[in-house]
Amino acid sequence: MGEIATKQRGHIDRFLDHLASQTGDRGVMADLRHGLSRATEYRAWPHIAQWCRLDNEKQRRIWLTVAAGFAIHQRATDSGNMGTVLRSLATGGGRGLEGLATFDARFRRLLACSSAAELCDHLGGVLRAAERNGIPVNFAQLYKDLTYWGNRAKVEWATEYWGTPPAGTSPEPEDEQEQLKEVEGEEGEQP
Repeated sequence: MGEIATKQRGHIDRFLDHLASQTGDRGVMADLRHGLSRATEYRAWPHIAQWCRLDNEKQRRIWLTVAAGFAIHQRATDSGNMGTVLRSLATGGGRGLEGLATFDARFRRLLACSSAAELCDHLGGVLRAAERNGIPVNFAQLYKDLTYWGNRAKVEWATEYWGTPPAGTSPEPEDEQEQLKEVEGEEGEQP
């Protein structure tokens, strides 16, 4: 992990610790929940101003979304991403893997977002559904994904949502170098 990424991770971890220390203050939690609405987000500004630049819309929307999500649902985890959360929502309640088809359009809508600000506008319902269903959210990862929203984050979410290859199968080599190593390894093996 690079120096900048490490500093950001420490910054978001301190922010989440700060939010956790405020969970007993119903007024603060109510103000933070207003961060999901552009019309009332100003109520959360005093609580995030020391953590981000309010005049930078992207930063402000990301911090508001993470803070509001935490205020809605303090059940956090250190693993997974929003693809994991959406998969749990889709397959929960006895729906199993068939539930993925039900949520497919919603999930694809999130992946179609071209900016973090646009994505933030769509996450409120997901965060509320996660709270209602007791599904933990990795808020540090959400922050990272929103900060670097792009193809990599989308692929990581999709991998968690639609799943990885079944156990016992090997994924295709990613490039010619890996293919070459595998071929050379097979030729060098003695029966």
